[in-house]
Amino acid sequence: MSKNKSTTKKYRPPIVTFMGHVDHGKTSILDAIRKTDVQGSEYGGITQHTGAYQVSYKNKKITFIDTPGHEAFSHMRARGGRVADIVVLVVAADAGVKPQTKEAIGYAKEFGVTMIVAINKIDLPGADVQKVKQELAQENVLVEDWGGDVVSVEVSAKKKQNLDKLLESVLAISEFLELENKPMAEIEATIVESKKDRKRGVIVVAVVRSGTIKVSDKVTASGHVAKIRSLADMSGNRIESAGPGSPIELLGFKNVPNVGDVMVAQGSDLAELAADRDRVQVIGQNTKRVVSIVLRADTKGTLEVVQESLSELVSSAVGVTFSIKFLKSATGEIVASDIELASSGDGIVIGFSTKFSKSVKDLARDLGITVKTYKTIYDLVDDVKDFLEGSAVSEEEKIKGRAEILKIFKLPSGDNIIGCKVLAGSLKPNMRVAIYDKNPADIDEDYAPLYRGNIKKLKIGQGDVNVVGKDNECGVLLKPIFHDAQKGLFLEVPYQI
Repeated sequence: MSKNKSTTKKYRPPIVTFMGHVDHGKTSILDAIRKTDVQGSEYGGITQHTGAYQVSYKNKKITFIDTPGHEAFSHMRARGGRVADIVVLVVAADAGVKPQTKEAIGYAKEFGVTMIVAINKIDLPGADVQKVKQELAQENVLVEDWGGDVVSVEVSAKKKQNLDKLLESVLAISEFLELENKPMAEIEATIVESKKDRKRGVIVVAVVRSGTIKVSDKVTASGHVAKIRSLADMSGNRIESAGPGSPIELLGFKNVPNVGDVMVAQGSDLAELAADRDRVQVIGQNTKRVVSIVLRADTKGTLEVVQESLSELVSSAVGVTFSIKFLKSATGEIVASDIELASSGDGIVIGFSTKFSKSVKDLARDLGITVKTYKTIYDLVDDVKDFLEGSAVSEEEKIKGRAEILKIFKLPSGDNIIGCKVLAGSLKPNMRVAIYDKNPADIDEDYAPLYRGNIKKLKIGQGDVNVVGKDNECGVLLKPIFHDAQKGLFLEVPYQI
């Protein structure tokens, strides 16, 4: 009965993502399947971009997405998992479950994607398939011969062993999932690569999930609208249209849309799907001080509770209004890419009911990144509140120089010596300065100064000095002369003027 149904009902090609730890052989398996040598052309043998490919097996098409395995590309892996119908989790038989293996498992479970385990490198002397299955069981991934329902296939990409069984498993599961072909439905495609080329303009690689995309269609993604002027398949052949399950390359965007975003027809009822789903979230606007946070929690529910609790602190920080910028909010263990993201965004990492490895701890120490983990929401909120209130001090410490004008001394030459007391940081000759009629600590960034110029000389008594620090008084000569200097004004050397 089910067999007749499968022959009469048309299904679209399954979209399959390969995920797993670095160097476990994801691209090597795809290379063997596609009979190409992508890995040979990759720097260091590691895939550092997300590619989409389509193969035909037993007259049925399968679309593959190859995602980077290195921990620095966890964000891209998450996006790869989001577009897929099936995740092939690649685990090396001689290495077992590793941090990015666990992370990939978490993504597959979070997005409700069916998983197949490909145990690779079974040809190596150190291969231990049963140990791999045991480690997978510890992550609540039970393969069929361990009493579970997860299909596992033991393969060797190098010797092209059992790759046919892997493809047959993909087709069997896709038939069970009944991925209905909907070429007449509204366009919905997921962007897996995007870049700007000097000669060709913005190039977008996408996988069509439903509908049919045609040349001259108007589409939108990441808030950008495009009229498609060119379509090509993954072999570079020009095509006029592409239906469900097809990986495509298209031209027509003027701005680069975000990887992982959904592309739909302009004016579609699905237009809200075209918003950037991974944009940085900022709680609180128009504030001088922003605290950047990478947030991890054990489950989606607790993640939302923690995020809401931290957001409430924005309006309750003592004496100062802060913005909180969530650089990333995700479930699972704290990983190295979280530390690197916090480092690039000048932020901190907070974990709730989660953990991190010694190597991640060492990386955080080396990069000077604060990492805090908590078991109770009360401790987390209290601790972060203390951090927020203390960040006013750290912000002041970032100031290059700030001084209050106490007195003006007129010189026979027509120049002024401005008598100041340094309130924060230090003053040095040749620094760029601005003068305000209010304390810069109490004004917005766009508040206009009365004067802009440079420090020509610094004096203490009759002598010139090269630096004057906090709580010290000095004389400042400016270039050009500021004739309207007077007691009660403030001189500031900010990072940008």
